[in-house]
Amino acid sequence: MRTIKIYCKECEKELTHELTETNIFWTNGLEFMLDNQFSILLKENENTKSVIVPIANYYLKDHSDKSRFQGCCGSSGLDGLNKLCLNGHEVATEFSDCWTDEYIEFDNNKVIIKEKDTDNNFKKWDL
Repeated sequence: MRTIKIYCKECEKELTHELTETNIFWTNGLEFMLDNQFSILLKENENTKSVIVPIANYYLKDHSDKSRFQGCCGSSGLDGLNKLCLNGHEVATEFSDCWTDEYIEFDNNKVIIKEKDTDNNFKKWDL
């Protein structure tokens, strides 16, 4: 199982603490993750992968554009990136509406993922 940290690509600010990979691979279906875990979301229709984490306390803040959080009782995730690094760069999308799974999906083009190696150093990991 991998252990990773995620950083903002623009300013290299740390976005998460250490996260441990779960045994599940999401395929647009309901799954459950604990805090401090991550999983890989496979979007088969787009032939892409991304890192997802449970909604918890990370080094992120909400976008000031509240239209990015539209939904009836949470964020549908359909209105663009709505989570920012602490320096204000768009990095992820929160999905938390009643008709969606609840998670944060990091944009691969906006983040750097580093994997912990056997010497406890973090090295860049290409998803």
